[in-house]
Amino acid sequence: AAWSPRGLAHAGRQNLKPGKSRSRVGVIAARRRTTLYVIALGVWLTGAVWLLYHYFIRSVDQFGFENIHPQQQYWLVAHGIFAVAAAWMFGVLWPGHVLGGWRAKIRRTSGGWLFGGVAWLTLTGVALYYIGSTQWREWTSLAHWVIGLGWVVPYFVHVWYTRNSQR
Repeated sequence: AAWSPRGLAHAGRQNLKPGKSRSRVGVIAARRRTTLYVIALGVWLTGAVWLLYHYFIRSVDQFGFENIHPQQQYWLVAHGIFAVAAAWMFGVLWPGHVLGGWRAKIRRTSGGWLFGGVAWLTLTGVALYYIGSTQWREWTSLAHWVIGLGWVVPYFVHVWYTRNSQR
């Protein structure tokens, strides 16, 4: 039953059974896909806007000193909230979309790049939260935002390839 622990553990799992169309394996329902797009856009935009505030937008106090812009903190908090939502969404997609597509050998290259990007961004994001060393933090930050900004390329390749292969 769907309410049992075993049923919950296997919720959304799509197996290739005789007669089941291979093209349906890993397909994300429309509402879930919309949620995925909102979260992905949110995590990317909040990270990009934080970068703009961090490196290019400063405020000047009444004494003429440049300071960190006060909104920089809010963008970082928003980025963290979207990152938690992204981790949740990754967990939602894992059984049916990720594992189902991998087992069916569908779009492994773009999916593998996406998985690697998610793993890297998760590890470096958590490391940024806990690293105390300024030098390590600077390198980890650079490694996080360079991959984060570039991660949209494999994301759009995966989405574009999926859209064009369904026609």
